[in-house]
Amino acid sequence: MDVKNVVIINDFNYIQGGASKVAIDTAKLLKEEKLNVYFFSAVSRKNDEINGINYISTHQNEALKEKNIIKGLVQGIYNFKAKRTLKKLLLTLDKKETIIHVHGWTKALSSSIFDICFKMNFKVVVTLHDYFTACPNGGYFDYIQNKICKRKPLSWQCIKCNCDSRNYGFKLYRLIRQFVQNRIVKLNNKLQYAIGISNLSMNVLKATLPNNIRIEKIYNPIDYHEKEKVIDVSKNKYYLYVGRISKEKGVDLFCKAITELGLQGIAVGDGSEREKLEKEYTNIKFTGWKKNKEVKEYMQGAKALIFPSLWYETAGLTVLEAQFLGIPCIVNENCAAREFVEITGNSRLFDGIENLKKQIINLDNNLYSYNRNLDNFKSKNYIKKLLEFFKTIN
Repeated sequence: MDVKNVVIINDFNYIQGGASKVAIDTAKLLKEEKLNVYFFSAVSRKNDEINGINYISTHQNEALKEKNIIKGLVQGIYNFKAKRTLKKLLLTLDKKETIIHVHGWTKALSSSIFDICFKMNFKVVVTLHDYFTACPNGGYFDYIQNKICKRKPLSWQCIKCNCDSRNYGFKLYRLIRQFVQNRIVKLNNKLQYAIGISNLSMNVLKATLPNNIRIEKIYNPIDYHEKEKVIDVSKNKYYLYVGRISKEKGVDLFCKAITELGLQGIAVGDGSEREKLEKEYTNIKFTGWKKNKEVKEYMQGAKALIFPSLWYETAGLTVLEAQFLGIPCIVNENCAAREFVEITGNSRLFDGIENLKKQIINLDNNLYSYNRNLDNFKSKNYIKKLLEFFKTIN
């Protein structure tokens, strides 16, 4: 396919999380390749727009943050405004020269964006940043039992299970949203092209996607420069957590292990569990969200990064960013980031709180050597593979 236009679709046009960052980076890199880039979103900020990229927005709130609750619920299940606005854009584009590249849609845009793309016969590629193509809560995670969920999505066992991070009422909302996405829009029947970002996430999702779908593994790019110095972590004092402060991220394991070992710990990020953990573990410093530059500064002072995530994850690029600086990582063996431990070799896996403590002690006594050859994660390699994938679409 001779691609001239790419429409990047994401709930937000600014960095709100990992998927949004990759969507924005992708738009920027495609613009540098002289393609016509359109960025379609619902929640938008004018100051975050990049020169040379065409921005289209529905100018809506995140569905669950909408003041009018009923309006927000309808928007989250099927966003009619997003469908109409996207249709206007697509009518101006030649489907033979255009790729629709979707990153995030569940927080504001809804699956209505797929509905109009499929009906107008545009080629759609989805980067699988999460598990929302299959699982109603997007994570294959039971928030009540605090563990990975093995139930078949939308089965009776799934429907009756109260696994939501809020309450069963929200679970019902998510079930309706998933039903519309997969039974009415038929995303899992009509999707032909997808990008996986780790072996684990691709294996988990494969069973729920069409048999004839083409899934290409393309690692998300990470922020680093060859001239950045390797950190001498032997001089550093504290252990670091970076990410969302929520149940599925296992931040309580980090806090508990560091506290019981009498070590210094810093948690960079924010989320629903922060207030509770901050009260329980007064020795841990919680910084809230920080910009990329500030996060890197915290990394430079860390003895190791702890990545205790309880859910599958789809990647966990924080691990790679730390490793590039020479910072060892201790990673939960059940999550996708274990793949990056195997690639670089300067980090260790753990299973359970006692094993985590053991790995921290071992790490303190034995700073590992590592491989800094991360060519697969460079921006130029990412965009090269993405464009090659686009060209094979017909």
